[in-house]
This record gives sequence, structure tokens and C-alpha cells, in this order.
Amino acid sequence: MAWLKNRHYDKAPIKEAIIDIHVENSPLLTPANFETIAPPEGYQKRQTLMMGQVRGQLLEGQLTATAKQDPMGYAFVGDEGKHIAEFRVNGFTFHRLAPYQTWAQFRNEAKILWDLYRQVAGALHVVRFGLRYVNQLDLPMPVRDFRDFIRSYPEVSSDLTQQLAGFFMQVRIPQEDLGAMLILNESMVPPSGPNAVSVVLDIDVFKQGLKLESDDEVWNTMEEFRLRKNLIFEGCITNNTRELIS
Repeated sequence: MAWLKNRHYDKAPIKEAIIDIHVENSPLLTPANFETIAPPEGYQKRQTLMMGQVRGQLLEGQLTATAKQDPMGYAFVGDEGKHIAEFRVNGFTFHRLAPYQTWAQFRNEAKILWDLYRQVAGALHVVRFGLRYVNQLDLPMPVRDFRDFIRSYPEVSSDLTQQLAGFFMQVRIPQEDLGAMLILNESMVPPSGPNAVSVVLDIDVFKQGLKLESDDEVWNTMEEFRLRKNLIFEGCITNNTRELIS
């Protein structure tokens, strides 16, 4: 398993990496609590995060719906829009957009910001946490058979034409040894160039339905999630794809 820790691709296809931590609801934690947070060093923008709600009501046989948006926290944007940290009443999310750097840089930045979130949110229990990587594979045309590049994709009946203009696939696979769940999304997206076929490979590994008091367990498990994410990515691609991104 050591090779999974150190595997590096010079042309890594990562479009976005996300660390997501949800905390239990508390009436004591409101968006106003986050107003006192000054933008962390290197984060130039501060944006209000809104949560939309749709309410339905039946009056005299007529169903009416009203939409409402309520503030739920703030997002801090830095590194020319490449880093986004969300401080919300229900949790914390850290996004790193392309170009991705290294796991150590990504994790360490997230931990610094999470500690800042903790200073405001206090010792609320963690009820869900996950690690998500959105990859975009730009495959050279013509792609006669997706199996030349990816090992998991929708199988089309041999009675139908095999030429695909688009597809979307989602599978949920329990990671029983980690007590976690994998959601694997795969879809064709608009190509990155005139001579490419672009496929998104979205890997989301998470735990939920828990009530953790220890942040150490969250971050130790994130290390396991990172190794699992690497294993899943390698299991979804072929040597042809590895040559493209090496």
C-alpha cells in the first residue's frame, strides 16, 4: 500500500478536492457567530452563504409554494479563487480547485481553518465527514472503446449501438472495513478541446450517522480515506490513462 501514498501524476486530472465536515445542529450556533471571524491570512474575499427553503401550503384546494433564503454562514475565498473555506451553522467545507498541489498542503490548510471554525462552533459533535475528489479525464479522440481508458462505465447491451454521445453513472459501494460509503459518479461532460472526449470521475468517500467528540478520529480517518480514494481511482483507470496523466 506504500505506493498509494507516494503515487504522483505530473498531469493529475483533479479539478476539485473537498474536505467536508458536518456538525450537529445547535440553536446556540447561528450565522451571527461567524461575523466576528476576520478573513484568514491569504483569503481576500468574504461571501455570505444562503440556504434555500421551499414551503408548500394548501389553501382552498390550491397548492401554493413560497421560496425563502436564509443565511447559513460565510465563505472565505483565497489564492485567486483556488481555495474556498465554508463556515456554516451545520459544518465546515474546504475546497481546493485546480491546479491541485499535494495532499499534505491540502490537508494542513484544511486543519488550520477547521481549528478556526472550532473556536467559534465550540465542541459540537461531528455527525458526518468525507473526502471527495472530482477528476476530469481528457481522452484523445477517437475513443472507439471506453474500456481502453476506464474500467468502470455503463455497459450497453450488445444489441444496441456502442457509440455513446453521453452517459451518467452513479454507484454506491459500502466500504465496510472503514465503516464508510463510496459514491462514485461518472459522466461525459463538454470536451476540454476539439480533439478530446472528457469524462468526469467523481469519488466521494464519507462516514455519517455518528457522533464524534474527538477531532483526532476525524483527521486520522481522513488519512485512510485518502488512501482509499487513491485505490478507487487506480481501480477505475487503465494503463492508457496512466500514460496520459504521467
